[in-house]
Amino acid sequence: MSDIETNNETKNEGQAPKPKDRTTLIILSSVLIVIVVVVGILLWKTNILKSGPKPLALISGSGPAIIIGNETISKGELNKQLNLQVALLKQFYASQGKPFDPYSKENAQIIDQIKQNVIQGLITLKLLDDYAKQNSITVSDKEVDDTLNQLETRFGKDKFESIINESGLTTNEIKKQLKEQLIAKDIYTNLEKGVKVSDTEAKTFYEQHKAQFNVPEEVNARHILVKTKPEAEQIEKELKAGKSFTMLAMEKSIDKASGEKGGELGFFTADQMVPAFSNAAFALKKPGQISPIVHTQYGYHIIQLIAKRPAQVRTFEEVKPQLEQMLAQQDAKESFEKLIDGLKAKTKIDVKVQ
Repeated sequence: MSDIETNNETKNEGQAPKPKDRTTLIILSSVLIVIVVVVGILLWKTNILKSGPKPLALISGSGPAIIIGNETISKGELNKQLNLQVALLKQFYASQGKPFDPYSKENAQIIDQIKQNVIQGLITLKLLDDYAKQNSITVSDKEVDDTLNQLETRFGKDKFESIINESGLTTNEIKKQLKEQLIAKDIYTNLEKGVKVSDTEAKTFYEQHKAQFNVPEEVNARHILVKTKPEAEQIEKELKAGKSFTMLAMEKSIDKASGEKGGELGFFTADQMVPAFSNAAFALKKPGQISPIVHTQYGYHIIQLIAKRPAQVRTFEEVKPQLEQMLAQQDAKESFEKLIDGLKAKTKIDVKVQ
């Protein structure tokens, strides 16, 4: 999602606004959101130095923290999970220019929520792991190793290792948790595959929620983004002299993502960009028309209209594949939650920490 969009996104100078994904996303039950190292890296892309702080002890003492049936999760194991959460949260706050102290009174509620999420997540993954064993659902060591290697490649071995050091997790512990995550994903995927959505179900949902398929006016535009007004004024002169907008975008825009495509952003609605940018883009009337210089917090833009698309209601046939997928995911999510609730009801669970 672009930094020029109106939602509260982290600023990353030099990137272009992009259209929001309109496909409805169905997220697994919140109890599955256990931030193991893999999920943590993907969410925050943190950059913790190897020489960073030692693992914390948010849960004091030793001994069992959670007993699930005949298995025990120790306070030490739980602390490692909490350490990872805190490390990632500190990095997120740092990206906003703010410190985060896990021991401060003002952050006590956040830490408590992290504890509860991690505890419930660990319980859920353990129950699903046992369910998988009983139902011959397996994940190979190769799948785990391949996923781990992909992460190391994507984020760099040094960065990956620094996160491990910060959390106190061992490689074997990471592999074990990654395997449990992949197993949980497979269980959910199997449930989703078993769901069949009829045309009648999809059509009924469409008719009952037709307003959700209203698409406001959209524009497709190119832009050139530079840091200073004099730079923008020079580009403006070159455009008036007949130089190609797309060539200038490729040569001079600091938004490299769109610059590689001649500045093209794709279709977007007015509320997907910061107001100054949207106002200028939607004020353009004819394809090829170029805006005056527009100043936003990201720099100075010059915008060229490519096309306009009027407000419309998407037809059932257009949205049918998305609807079928969404309804299947909803059914699978409900079945998944019922499965977890059933496993919890059949298992003695003793949480010994608060």
